[in-house]
Amino acid sequence: MTPGKIFISHRAEYGSLVRELKNAIETTARGQIEVIISEELAGAEDWRAAIKQHLDEAEILFLVYGAPYEDWAWCFYEAGYFAGRGAAQSKARPIYCIARPNVDAPGPLSDLQMVTDNERLIADLIDIYKSNRVAYDAVNLRQSITQASKGLFSKLGEFVSYPRVYFVADDADFGEQPELPASGVLKGDSALLKQLFAIGKDTIPWTDIAGTGARDRNRSPQELFFFTKWLEEMKTIILAARENRFIPAQTVLVRGSMRVRFLLYVARSQADGLYSCEFLVIEEVGGPAIGVPQQQLSLLTSVRLGFRFRYEFIKRFDADPADLSDEQRRAWTREIPQIIDRMVAESDTRGNITLEDLENAFDEDEEAARIRTIVRYWPMLKDNLYEALGLSPDGKSASNQGLIGPNVDKYRLAFEALQLINLEFLSRCCDRVSRKRKRPEEDLRRNADVIDRNVRALARMKAQPAVPSAPPAPSDRPDAGPGPVVPPSARGPLSPASHAYP
Repeated sequence: MTPGKIFISHRAEYGSLVRELKNAIETTARGQIEVIISEELAGAEDWRAAIKQHLDEAEILFLVYGAPYEDWAWCFYEAGYFAGRGAAQSKARPIYCIARPNVDAPGPLSDLQMVTDNERLIADLIDIYKSNRVAYDAVNLRQSITQASKGLFSKLGEFVSYPRVYFVADDADFGEQPELPASGVLKGDSALLKQLFAIGKDTIPWTDIAGTGARDRNRSPQELFFFTKWLEEMKTIILAARENRFIPAQTVLVRGSMRVRFLLYVARSQADGLYSCEFLVIEEVGGPAIGVPQQQLSLLTSVRLGFRFRYEFIKRFDADPADLSDEQRRAWTREIPQIIDRMVAESDTRGNITLEDLENAFDEDEEAARIRTIVRYWPMLKDNLYEALGLSPDGKSASNQGLIGPNVDKYRLAFEALQLINLEFLSRCCDRVSRKRKRPEEDLRRNADVIDRNVRALARMKAQPAVPSAPPAPSDRPDAGPGPVVPPSARGPLSPASHAYP
């Protein structure tokens, strides 16, 4: 054991803080105290042997402890080795645990000498210096250690994570049918669950969650529609997780101004016989457009997905499959079903796309009938496209003959039909949206005059002094016209053209 030698054990993330402390100690001790940190041993041929040698030689160990969620296994090993060697040699070798005051020490460190503030660190160093007969300048010691230890004792700035909810059920209650067991409950913060489901409890039976749709009068019909979608998706995610499959959450749960997505964080079968799924409840800015008439929502979502299909599939895979390399063929076979599955998932969760709603979005029977026809082509064309790729209808590999031989011609025919259907579908849907919102140019000009007039009136209101004064005579105003500009609130309703606002 070398008198006065200090070994500092720490994680790599704390390296810069530890180097500052090392320099401050060696400087204020005037070279009479040696401080060892692992970074200085990086060039050693046998790094572990060098660590053990310095631990054997050190008189004192400083363990710089940070956050409980970090992996401290190696630092605990160094501290345990240091203490064990001292006990074997019947030598008193103190271990100081340097930790932030708001961080609880874990069990392995509970009996150590805790250093949780700058004053305690300075006092301990003074004791070390005195026991080793080190001449030091007290003022310089205080200044140097105070500066070097700022980061060691400052409060950890941590991201506040999302709230969590837990679906818990008896593992043995899951059967062969794709249903959640009656024993299932949702657990979480009671205030959050009350906001989402109007039930102010921290544990709610899943059957009660499902039943809130019929009882919750604060949900609009569209919110209830997407609530039903959320229930079905949650069931699918939970059941898939039991089979070690992850399904990303798509559905946004909407209640009033709240929009949240439940993201599966971890799923586990526990030793107590329970199956638990932990979900992060994430605030969402996207999701379905609430308040839009159902037919219009179906139409708008169809336009969005039509453009996705055009640019993510049609444009991307518009090449002759006969010219592809083997690697490109395998990539197409892998990527095309993934793209289509993602678009189908979005159509199921972002908007209510039913064929009936989409047809009813068109006024003319002929147009609605044509939309019905081309939409009904989709299943047959998709199946043929997948067959050409060597896939089964559910997108799984079924053959190694994808895009080979006769499947090349099958792909060409299916792709060309899908390309033309997408072109016609977008043309008809976009035209319908345009005609539905289009207003006569004369109305738009009148509305523009109202907009300009309102903006000028609001600008004058903002410029008025805090204490009202008599308005100037019209002739005194730089923009004097035929009369004063009357604020909109005093004019009554806007002009007849106001109905043309989008």
